[in-house]
Amino acid sequence: MPYVVLIHATFDNKADADHIYDQAKAVATNASVARIGDAGERTSYCEVLEEAVDGALTVDRQWHVDRFGIVRETPPIPDNEIPEWVASAGAQSAYPMTDVWGNPTRVKRLDAVYECTVAPNFWQPPGYGWVQV
Repeated sequence: MPYVVLIHATFDNKADADHIYDQAKAVATNASVARIGDAGERTSYCEVLEEAVDGALTVDRQWHVDRFGIVRETPPIPDNEIPEWVASAGAQSAYPMTDVWGNPTRVKRLDAVYECTVAPNFWQPPGYGWVQV
């Protein structure tokens, strides 16, 4: 059974907002990938927004869990795009052989597309564990 957590909070200082952001990221980094509904409707996403005097919001920091279960500090990557390879920070961000839908893990690096052949994969394409497609 999935669980959904929705939070909206306004803080008077950035330190408090950053604290909640970091806590949510730590939980997502060590938790299972969550998605609901159709492809792309993930629940694992967080951002800190700065509110201007006129009420306009701008993104200060953001992270999301991609389709490989890796926490990325980038805007969400559409599921039909092949993401750039990022270095693993440990077991929680190693590449699996398939994404959450069972498709082969594919990444871009140096203007080429690579497919993962081992899991967990900590190595950099085009090295061990990757084949160019």
